[in-house]
Parts: sequence; C-alpha cells; structure tokens
Amino acid sequence: MGYLSSLEEEKTTKSFVTERHRRVRLIDMFEALRKLVPNPTKNDRAWTVATGIDYIDELKRTVTELKVLVEKKKFAKERFKRHKCSWLQRKSKKTIIDVKIIKDEVSVKMVQQKRSNCLMFVSKVLHELQLDLHHVAGGLIGDYYTFFFNSKIHENSTVHASALGNKLIEAVYHQSH
Repeated sequence: MGYLSSLEEEKTTKSFVTERHRRVRLIDMFEALRKLVPNPTKNDRAWTVATGIDYIDELKRTVTELKVLVEKKKFAKERFKRHKCSWLQRKSKKTIIDVKIIKDEVSVKMVQQKRSNCLMFVSKVLHELQLDLHHVAGGLIGDYYTFFFNSKIHENSTVHASALGNKLIEAVYHQSH
C-alpha cells in the first residue's frame, strides 16, 4: 500500500503543479488582455472578457469600414486614370466647341454666331451625361457669343471628350433647325 500511496501522492503533486501553472497562465493572459483594452477601469475578469469582446467587435467594424474606404479610393484612382486628360475640338458651320477633360474637371468653350437658348441646350446635355455644372460665363464679341462651362464629372459617370463634343454639336444643330 505504501507504494500505491506514493504514486497517488506523486500524481496529486503533478496535478497540483499543473493546475497551479494553468491558473498562473490564465492570470497572465487576463492581465495581457486587460492591458490591450483601452481605458481599463476594472480589474475584474468578467469585465475584462466582456470589454475585450466589445473592443474586438469595434476593431472588426473599423476594419470593414477601412476596407470600404480603400475600395472607394481604388475605384476613384481607376476613374481618374480613365479621365486623366483629353481634349477635343468640334466645328460646325456656325459653332466651335472645345472640350478639355483633366482628371474629373471638364471645361467647355463654345463660340457661335448669335443664337438664343443655347445655354439651356448645353445644360441639358451636361445633365444627361451626369456632369455637375459649377460655373458658366459668356459674352458677345462682335457677331459671336462665347461661353465657358466648367463642370465636374459625377461620381458614377464615365464621359469622354468626343462624346461630349458630339452631343453638344448635335444639340446646337437641332436647336437651329
């Protein structure tokens, strides 16, 4: 029996050491977790775990939001690459149109013989192409009206100088007929 009690005693001692080691590790892990949680106010284990869970959830939301922002930036960069710079001049009998696109800014210069309502037609074309009109200036020089339109490419729009120039010439042509 003495031999058995010595084995049981050894087992109990190993069990005790293993359990003590486990508890010390658990205490160390709780302390490490408490240090990771911002503004720790309590030293309670349940509070540490609950706050840690909340903090991890917040970090996950932040990661998701940042991923969305990165995707939006990538999309914007691709859009700017497509619209880096283009220029076009279109002429008809009585109208000259210059279209310049630099990044997301569009500048249109229109020179034409005296006509009425061309501002309305041009603004309709810009709206159809999802361009946000920011500034219009114009004046009469001799027998010609000169207009300048500055606009921005709307976020969901893909427009090219040739399409804009063609549409403007077409709108001005239909206006006169």
